[in-house]
Parts: sequence; structure tokens; C-alpha cells
Amino acid sequence: MQTRIRELRKRRGMTLQQVADIVRTTPQTVQRLETANMTVSMDWLRRLASAFGVPPATLIADDANRAIPLLGRIGREGAGTCTRDMAKNDLMTFDIAAEDPVAVQLEADIGDYAAGSYLIGNRLFGADIVNAHGADCIVMTRNGRILLRRLLWRDGGISLVPLAPSGDVRFDAEIEWAARVIIQLRYF
Repeated sequence: MQTRIRELRKRRGMTLQQVADIVRTTPQTVQRLETANMTVSMDWLRRLASAFGVPPATLIADDANRAIPLLGRIGREGAGTCTRDMAKNDLMTFDIAAEDPVAVQLEADIGDYAAGSYLIGNRLFGADIVNAHGADCIVMTRNGRILLRRLLWRDGGISLVPLAPSGDVRFDAEIEWAARVIIQLRYF
């Protein structure tokens, strides 16, 4: 079974030894799990997912549902040349560049986002939330509400600014997590 163990390890800047220490094994075993030279059991998936701070399903590679035929590029005039070599089957893989993705669907237009759109964000916790400064975020408050706001980090406090004129600004907001919006998916 193909996994995303190596991808997640490298994204976090971890060595084989560091991961091995966390999951209590050897670097060689981690390498065998990464390269599919060893069967990845549910126990290994749980242990590695815990080490990376992600759900176990995140470690399972599933490119089959994300591969889309890439035909070419369309220019400013709305025309282009088909560059797809039918024998080669060039594919574009739709990869969500997020370690912990979450999504919401909008029931109304909000800021630049259209009703019916799905917003996908990369969930951040604790001190990592500072990486979402100035970005549109899906936010989970401590009281369980989900908000779509621009997150501002100032003097160690978090302010949540509405994307629509009717929303309320929240200063020193207490949140569980923030997910920086990375994709807007809209079906026509």
C-alpha cells in the first residue's frame, strides 16, 4: 500500500531517526514503511499519525480519485492548443496541500466567496495559528461556533475581522483552532 509517510515527515522537517524515536522503532523500519517494503498495519498508521499529529487516513495515498487529464493551457483570448499526448496520458493530480484539511460549505455570499462554494482550509493549533495572520480562516471558537473571518495576530492576541459588512469584530478571541483557507471549490 502506498502511503504519504515520507511526504509528511519531510513537510515537518523530521529525520528518520526523529520519527523512529517518537514511534519507538528504528530508522530502518520507518524507511521500510515509507517505501512500502513493509506492510503498513493499522497499528503503524495510528502510531505514525500520532507522531505527525494527523488522522490515520491522512497517511494513506489515494491518487486515483485526484488524477484529472491535463489537456493544455488556455490563453487570454480563451483559446489554446491541446498538448495532451493521448499515448502518454498526462494527468494533473489534485492535491490539497494541507496536513490537516477541513471544509465548510457557504450558504450565502460572504466577501469574495460565493454561496454554494466549498472552502478548504489547513487547520492550525496553538502557536502555529500565528501562521494564519492576515488570512481568511475557518475558525472554531471555544464555545463550538464555526466562523469565517480574517485572522489578525497582534500582541499575542487574536482578532477576528468579518469578511462581510454585517459581521462582528472579535478582539482577543478565544479559539480552538484556525484553518487558513487554501482552496475555494465552486461547482457550476
